[in-house]
Amino acid sequence: MQKSVNSLILTSLLFIAPVHTNTFVRAQSPQTSTQNSTEKIFTKDELYFGLSKLGGDTISELEWQLFLNRVVTPRFREGLTVIDAYGQYLNSSGKLTREKTKLVILIYENSRTKNQMIEEVIASYKRKFQQESVLRVTSTVKVSF
Repeated sequence: MQKSVNSLILTSLLFIAPVHTNTFVRAQSPQTSTQNSTEKIFTKDELYFGLSKLGGDTISELEWQLFLNRVVTPRFREGLTVIDAYGQYLNSSGKLTREKTKLVILIYENSRTKNQMIEEVIASYKRKFQQESVLRVTSTVKVSF
């Protein structure tokens, strides 16, 4: 008897409790470039440079700064952003590798020349620091200044 009374009370509570909440969502249409005449379509590259060396050593801040100043900056004098990061990945032998990383963000007008410069930067880094790879993520972005 007690069990059926409890069930009856729980069932009646379900009918009394509110069934939904009022959540309002409103979609906004994106702004068009006619509203801001300074908007341009550029290419954005994110380059992830792992700082681990073979044998367990790490690329020092001085080594990184020299590479940045001698290899990257001369090719991208218009500007770049460098962010300290930490990442992990499976290397070619299937081993999980965790390491400090430098993330370089480049935003530029797309051209074969700029693409070639990025490929040169990546090849130079891999060669100089015996790296297996440099992750490159490329996207198209709308920018305004």
